[in-house]
Amino acid sequence: MKNEQGGIHGRQLEVISEDDRYSIPAAIAAFKKLVYRDRIFALCGPGSASFVPPLWGKFQKEKLPTICLPFTELAVNPYKRYLFITCDTYEGQIRALTDYIIREYKLKNPRIGIVLPDTEAGKTDLRAALPRLKEYNIEPVTREILMAGAVDASSQVMSLKKNGVNCVMNIGTITSSAVTLVRELKKFGINIPVFNSWGAMLAEGLNEIGDAANQAYIVHAISPWYGEGLEVQKMRKVTLRYHPGTEKPYRGTSFSYGWAVGNILAEGFKKAGRNLDEDAMIDALESLKNYDTGGLLAPVTFSSGNHKGGNASKIYKADPVSGKYVTLTGWIKSE
Repeated sequence: MKNEQGGIHGRQLEVISEDDRYSIPAAIAAFKKLVYRDRIFALCGPGSASFVPPLWGKFQKEKLPTICLPFTELAVNPYKRYLFITCDTYEGQIRALTDYIIREYKLKNPRIGIVLPDTEAGKTDLRAALPRLKEYNIEPVTREILMAGAVDASSQVMSLKKNGVNCVMNIGTITSSAVTLVRELKKFGINIPVFNSWGAMLAEGLNEIGDAANQAYIVHAISPWYGEGLEVQKMRKVTLRYHPGTEKPYRGTSFSYGWAVGNILAEGFKKAGRNLDEDAMIDALESLKNYDTGGLLAPVTFSSGNHKGGNASKIYKADPVSGKYVTLTGWIKSE
């Protein structure tokens, strides 16, 4: 779209993509190809938080302006000049979710069970959840391991029931395992709220399983395809102009995220001016203050000492009747 409007300062933009296959060796190979063969100016990636430690030194060495797609604290804490995150981190979103459970949902005598995969994503979310719960004098009554992609959760559900759990925090999860968990709870007649981390909303799976998902809640820092806001509306309009008839199935939140990242990079190119180089781009991005994303993300602010662009998320609820995730809150800051 920017190219159709003459580009930015007369420059045409080219997007080159490489699949890192969720593998560190593949991610390193993709980085080398993009940087040394394709001579890219900026990068959006990598695909996993676990890829950041082996790559961030290379980003710094090459002075490569990088929007880090995983919402990992590793990318921005401590400060790294060439790495940015555009929204709240995994940890921040879990803190916001915990606050919502205690302050807004106001469950009486909460007996919280935590369900998580034995992965780095699960451990990251757990490291944020436990201290936040402790601030409210709450200790989880049980922790259950449910791996991503699991098709059965009967043993985990039976343990939740045995421990008298009346609220589940399903963290470090993805859509498919969240679907498995809420289905099993329904199957065993356990009608309790399930509060999921952002990965449960990557697709519309929870809205496709009927009333089993009626008490499924999710925290997310990114608007869904059908969310509200001027830029969200523009995203749909432009996308459907190029791909008519593809409104459904609804695109996942990764699509909205990609649109937001593209806008932020474009704003950086614009502010950097005609004498563009890597440091001019970094300075331009660091000048963004409360940048309005039009509803895609919370307002974005960077500075010369902080490249974490946002610190707020929203809480959504699955709604199988409408087939959409319903927004329950405004932007909740992770304090």
